[in-house]
Amino acid sequence: MTKIFYFPLLLAVVLQTGCMSVSTRQSSTETRGLSLPAEEPRQPSQEPEKKSETPPSAPSRSRYAAKGEGRATPPAVLALMREAEASRSGGQLDNAAATLERAIRIQPRSSALWQQLASVRLEQHQPGLAEDLAKKSNVLAQGNRDLIRKNWVIIAAARRQKGDAQGAAEADAKAGR
Repeated sequence: MTKIFYFPLLLAVVLQTGCMSVSTRQSSTETRGLSLPAEEPRQPSQEPEKKSETPPSAPSRSRYAAKGEGRATPPAVLALMREAEASRSGGQLDNAAATLERAIRIQPRSSALWQQLASVRLEQHQPGLAEDLAKKSNVLAQGNRDLIRKNWVIIAAARRQKGDAQGAAEADAKAGR
């Protein structure tokens, strides 16, 4: 009877000891082979450090910045925007929409991308979707008045396509027309 009582206790002790030795082995294995010198505290230099505004390896944000947005537009998104515009001007609206959706997956908070997709959907005679996308763009526009005005123009046109003359007039008023 006492053997039955000691067995679970012994098992718990062995398991706990095994876990402790595994964690000890991991830490010694991680540091083995890495003989890094200990970091010495920095001594203040006599000369003041020159601070550059942008590090030399950082890309220029103004080069890729979308109009009215503080965030940089990655080169991949810019390429997709050009591809979408080429497809759109060539009459390939499905391809333009798919390309803009790919760009949105890369940069989902770009109000300009949502506005361009809304415009393509309007051309595809999908007024409900165009209106929703333009509203999404307005939410993300954050004070970009020109983009917000363009979105209200899309909303007005979408409402006209749906036969909502009063809604179109309200959207035109918000667009400043």
